[in-house]
Amino acid sequence: MKKLIIILTVLLWGVMGSNQLNAQQGVSRYFYTALTPYGQWIELDYGVVVWRPIIMDVNWSPYTQGRWIWTVDGWYWKSYERFGYITYHYGRWYYDDYYGWIWVPGYEYAPAWVEWRYDNAYIGWAPLPPYATFSVTVGIYFTRTYYTPYNYWNFVNYNYFYNPYVYKHFVAPRYKYRIYSQTKYRTNYTYYNGRVRNNGVDVNIIRTRGGQKIRRRDVIRTSDIQSLDRNRNNSNGKIKTFYLSRDELKRNEVRDVNFKRGDRKTTLDVSKIRTSGFTKRNDNNINRLEKRKIDRKKEFDKTKVIINKDYKQDVTVNRNKNDNRNSRNDVRKNEKIRKQDNRDMKLKTQKKKEVKRNVDVNTQRTDNKTKLTRKKNVKTTKTVRTNTGNNNKKKKTLNTKTQNRNKNNRDVKRNRNKISNRNRNR
Repeated sequence: MKKLIIILTVLLWGVMGSNQLNAQQGVSRYFYTALTPYGQWIELDYGVVVWRPIIMDVNWSPYTQGRWIWTVDGWYWKSYERFGYITYHYGRWYYDDYYGWIWVPGYEYAPAWVEWRYDNAYIGWAPLPPYATFSVTVGIYFTRTYYTPYNYWNFVNYNYFYNPYVYKHFVAPRYKYRIYSQTKYRTNYTYYNGRVRNNGVDVNIIRTRGGQKIRRRDVIRTSDIQSLDRNRNNSNGKIKTFYLSRDELKRNEVRDVNFKRGDRKTTLDVSKIRTSGFTKRNDNNINRLEKRKIDRKKEFDKTKVIINKDYKQDVTVNRNKNDNRNSRNDVRKNEKIRKQDNRDMKLKTQKKKEVKRNVDVNTQRTDNKTKLTRKKNVKTTKTVRTNTGNNNKKKKTLNTKTQNRNKNNRDVKRNRNKISNRNRNR
């Protein structure tokens, strides 16, 4: 009997969790009125309404136009965009193949809903998808296997992380895959004193590696939007943020508006979205089996070995609980990109080798030519010297012969004179 009672309770918990998972999503009137001037509301599926911003630049992505500030609630994203005080503290972002970047509303507040990656040189962040839900006891966990593609991440050097114009120092897109494969994954969300904290990467790591003085600021919560516009400069060192409780947001949901239906089917898995997140009062509805699975994943994913094919080295990485969230299609795309990069590198190395060979051949030819010319010059100088020497010897011999002849002629003349003188005397 006890076993049957336990099985029935487990099934009831599972049914309650699935009902909550597939619950209809509402849009608060505060969100609707504040975001309508800056974008378009679209109903993707029955009861699932999303918001798409109008400023759809080709290279635009969430969490780029702004800066990071260390606060009492952890890492706070201060946006420079007019809609950022809502979309970067409530809800989730998702990139659809047809609609582009869309925002899925949510009623749980946080300083920023992002996931992190870091190593000794770079730190990066990306928006959490709608499949990521928050629990007071577990933190962030995912309702399905999913990982954010590398090209949706923003990487920056530690020196520029705390810069107010951090978007000017982002790593170029062609280097993202290599940095992504070398960095560690991290999400560190906690619940303390009735607030969600985005601890992210440790502040001391960023201080030491970036060489910057980072002080913690206080956060003032307010529901007055006009006061946010007045205090944009934050001269007193405090951060003012827009905050409304879950009950207040749900009480003022829009019910008399017909949203525009989507033109095409979305790539977002609507059945796996938990739009409202979790707080203390509904955290007990989490399935116990789901908690056990998460705990097992934690133990299993603590230490793993990743073979980095680019550098052919085994790198041991302490992974976080959600690091094993890989989809097959994205992995195939990454493999294709990596193979193309390897082919390009091989072609470049072959071209460099050919150029070096040609240069070596040309240098050898020029060296041989210079050697031959030198030898010829040496031979010509030797022949000239020998010829001049022989000529001088011939001249010397001729001079000696002429001198001898002249001497003989003189002697003959003298003898003749002597003989003539003798004859005269007689």
